[in-house]
Amino acid sequence: MANLKHQADPDPELTAAKRLMSRRETISGAAKLVAGLSIGAQVMAATGADTALARRVRDVAGRVDKPGYGPLVNHTGEMSLPEGFHYVHFGDAYTPMSDGFLTPPCHDGTTVFPEGKGVVRMIRNHEGYGQGKTRGGKFHAYDRVARGGATSSLFDTEKGELIESGIVLNGTHENCNGGQTPWGSWLSCEESTEGPTQGFEKPHGYVFEVPRSANRAVEPVPIKAMGRMDHEAAAIDPRSGIVYLTEDNGDPADGFYRYLPNDTRRLHKGGVLQMLAVEGHSRYDTTHGQTVGRKLRCEWVTIDNPDPPEAETEPATVWREGRSKGAAQFIGVEGCHWAKGSVYFVASEGGDEEEGQIWRYTPQGHKHGTLVLLYESKSEKYLDEPDTITVSPRGGVLVCEDGNGEDEAGGDNYLRILNPAGKLETFARNDTPLDLHRWEENKPGVMGRSEWSGSCYSPDGKWLFVHIQYPGRTFAITGPWEKGWG
Repeated sequence: MANLKHQADPDPELTAAKRLMSRRETISGAAKLVAGLSIGAQVMAATGADTALARRVRDVAGRVDKPGYGPLVNHTGEMSLPEGFHYVHFGDAYTPMSDGFLTPPCHDGTTVFPEGKGVVRMIRNHEGYGQGKTRGGKFHAYDRVARGGATSSLFDTEKGELIESGIVLNGTHENCNGGQTPWGSWLSCEESTEGPTQGFEKPHGYVFEVPRSANRAVEPVPIKAMGRMDHEAAAIDPRSGIVYLTEDNGDPADGFYRYLPNDTRRLHKGGVLQMLAVEGHSRYDTTHGQTVGRKLRCEWVTIDNPDPPEAETEPATVWREGRSKGAAQFIGVEGCHWAKGSVYFVASEGGDEEEGQIWRYTPQGHKHGTLVLLYESKSEKYLDEPDTITVSPRGGVLVCEDGNGEDEAGGDNYLRILNPAGKLETFARNDTPLDLHRWEENKPGVMGRSEWSGSCYSPDGKWLFVHIQYPGRTFAITGPWEKGWG
């Protein structure tokens, strides 16, 4: 007779749906249950999916006494926020840091670690385009003409004050997003494969690891087995140690990858890089003609040469090997996040309207898994090219836009919240003018708005850290979060 006690739940979403309000929970208790569900359940509910759990979540969330944050009425000149919210800013590009160097520009992927007594340590990427002097001098510079890297800052959440800051990764190139590891470090991902052919000292396009304890530039060692490509972000399955990786090249398309390390806590000791494929559909194209909620059974194809020298002039070299073996393609694969058994990632230009998609991949055993499209934007007025995604402690999904605010025609970039009750809410708008001639190679006089980047919450959920990427400023936002799901 089968041991039913230890069998896997065949439909965990349906089980969760039955549990919601099954014991006549109070509305307050129901709100906690909704907040505790997976990001997938929340997104499915918020975007109208017709599953048992999605319907129950919408029903419960609709009866929870959360009025929402309301219109954007607090206009500061830098941003617009709902009533009751305020912020402090720090880490302005080119301002002095504690180590004597100037804060690098182009703030991007970020994580925070608790340090006790309300103090958090923030590790923040800086893309750093072009060539010149490194931002942190010659000490532990991976490439002495590369201008990207990462900084570390101590921030007191009780006082709302920056304590100290300094460079912890020096001489890397276009450090875009990354990912926090379960053992307390930050994976910083380079989004360019340029190298000596283009005038650099070293090849780029790698992932680097920075421990949370770093208080000066660490010795930079590229994890070459993770691949040489236009890396974006990383998320780790804490159970298996598998690292999921996104790629944002877009020429001609992008892949979704995983890295199987030989040692799950020492990623430099080598491993196997693989690219996602849809079983029974060789070279599957996710960019158009997709259906929200459809389950695609997936497998993985192995990349035999994760570090090809050709990648220096052809960034899609790794992608092409995967495609030749039947791997699936996405477009603009950016932010990713691990939560409750699945990895969630954004394809910023995917979908029939090319306004962005949110996907979920759930591993099933070691070789297979299920891919589900959770959301596809039908118009930029709802969601315009999502980038970083962050799960709120209150159950919503915060999304940073990297949309038409940086286009020559002009536009806006917003912070949006996918609400479990079935609504997509606007939480903030970037109002800071951006000289696109300087930052985006447009003609003089063209003004726009920078993208938002690097969103993450403090461990107690009271502060949202987020950046205006160009030229670079970090905001710590706080207020009556309990009014909504953000």
